[in-house]
Amino acid sequence: MKTERLLTMIMILLDKKQISATKLAEMLEVSVRTIYRDVISLSEAGVPISTTPGVNGGIQIMDNYKIDKQFFTAADITSLLIALESLATNVSPIQLNQILEKVKTLVPAHYLEEIELKTNQIAIDLTPWTSNTTVQPFLELIKIGLDRSKLLAFHYENNQGILSQRKVEPYRLVLKEISWYLQAYCTEKQEFRTFKLSRITNLTLLDEAFTPRPFTPSPLGSTPWVQGDFTKIRLKLKRRLKDQLIDKFGKLTFIEHSDPAFLLVELSFMEDEYGYNLLLGFGNNCECLAPAHVRKELSRRIMELAALYQK
Repeated sequence: MKTERLLTMIMILLDKKQISATKLAEMLEVSVRTIYRDVISLSEAGVPISTTPGVNGGIQIMDNYKIDKQFFTAADITSLLIALESLATNVSPIQLNQILEKVKTLVPAHYLEEIELKTNQIAIDLTPWTSNTTVQPFLELIKIGLDRSKLLAFHYENNQGILSQRKVEPYRLVLKEISWYLQAYCTEKQEFRTFKLSRITNLTLLDEAFTPRPFTPSPLGSTPWVQGDFTKIRLKLKRRLKDQLIDKFGKLTFIEHSDPAFLLVELSFMEDEYGYNLLLGFGNNCECLAPAHVRKELSRRIMELAALYQK
């Protein structure tokens, strides 16, 4: 990942004084082009880094430059360590340990005990209840493609079940809820597209490199579900479902029901496959009271489902 690579580059330069871009690229397992982009990023961040052309040239950092440990507070380091440890399932254990050790070298000695205590107070577990074993190898291949600016090829099945072959320039990996997405430039469609990793098969890292083009990251879910009109629906739900609705819809106003085991709530609902499947997923813990046409459509879908098991 870029942040780790930049920090590692600084450590190498502080140790080596001067090193060629080619050698640095080999050590960090990225392209020379990526190294020069990183040099620009470090310079823009205020790190006194420079390059010298020629046989005896290379990349160097100012002799008197050092990372001031006092620049980081205990709260800063605690936040960094918690964030890094939350990536444990998406970064190899060896790689993660190396990153954590590098960050800990920035910690003033008198902060170590306090930071270890605070870090253990919060745990972020991003792993789903059921794991997809195919995603991790894909993540590793895509990371290499991102770092080395290499094209990727794969088979893709969209949400309509249509299969296609794609060759793309990878630009960004996104974790949204429990699913990973790849934002890339599709050479066939000649535009940026977002691909869900669980719909990808036969992923291959190609030898062919590409010159990165301007890329503006597009956030996933910038509008709820899809663009369109929302319908206000009224639900009666079992009290134990309350936290799940808050997780999905955010802050909601719940009304007490005459039966203390139930609550009433109104929320905005998108009348599409995702919306109906979401409500049906709550099973008999949730009943749609209004409007009538949504209730009727839910009933139709339930009877259609029941018919599958009556054959």
